[in-house]
Amino acid sequence: MEKATAARFFGQAAIWGASFTFIKLALEDFSPNQLVLFRLILGAATLAAIIVFTGRSFKLTGRAWVHVAVSSIFANVIPYLLLSYGELHTSAGLAGVLIGGTPLVTLFISTVALQNEPATGRKVAGFILGFLGVALVVSPWNVEGSSLLGALACFGAAASYAVGYAYVSRYLSPLKIDPITLGANQLIAAAVLLGLALPFFPWPTIETVSAVPLLSLLYLGILASGIANILYFRLIQDVGASTASAVDYVVPVFAVLFGAVLLLEPLSWNIIVGGLVILVGMALAEGRISSSTLPQASGKANS
Repeated sequence: MEKATAARFFGQAAIWGASFTFIKLALEDFSPNQLVLFRLILGAATLAAIIVFTGRSFKLTGRAWVHVAVSSIFANVIPYLLLSYGELHTSAGLAGVLIGGTPLVTLFISTVALQNEPATGRKVAGFILGFLGVALVVSPWNVEGSSLLGALACFGAAASYAVGYAYVSRYLSPLKIDPITLGANQLIAAAVLLGLALPFFPWPTIETVSAVPLLSLLYLGILASGIANILYFRLIQDVGASTASAVDYVVPVFAVLFGAVLLLEPLSWNIIVGGLVILVGMALAEGRISSSTLPQASGKANS
């Protein structure tokens, strides 16, 4: 990997890893619903501006719009809300480690639920190891009720991301839509759908907004939800989708580091060890580490 590409790789991981800390900071003045809606609007506006500047088109077919709307629910609205609610009760580092397990859940859905891939012994072992790591990170035997609910909300966000990715892979990827056009329309759809649902959610009055929460919101909308997607597409062009996806292994590291440095969050042993177990499980399930000593199971998994 060239130096410039490596810089983009780790820069991408740092941007997404830092987002968990900035969610925590933004929640000081914004409610979860407000944070998510403003984040979606800022992200959509950023990508829309890039589309206009680069001469791309917003146009989608009617069928594509339906799939974009559905995917926006699982890939944006639900996980953003769950993550914001979850971080009210848990640390940014823990949230980042749990979200870092999204590829593991995605592969689990693809193998077990959709049966798109064979259930080999390597994958089964990786799934078991990964979910044991999740249990270790959450440590339900050692946390209060609200903290446990916060951790479960964060893992629910990871599961929702996984469903969204699986849906996009099945219904939108075959349509060969420009990634930036798809991303912009998905964020627009998410903002509209959440806006329509607002009457059913509490909306506290925003009396004052200090600089740090406001800057954190701008970071989440413009950089983490908007520009970061462009950087990721460039990374895929440079090194391929498989290598680019390895950024998911580095995001939790930055999430824990930013939480410890900027929020002074303690580095508990269960988050560190559990996070490592999740990463090993992901690597094993994805075939990034050797499975020569593991038995292979023939056929597909039963749903």
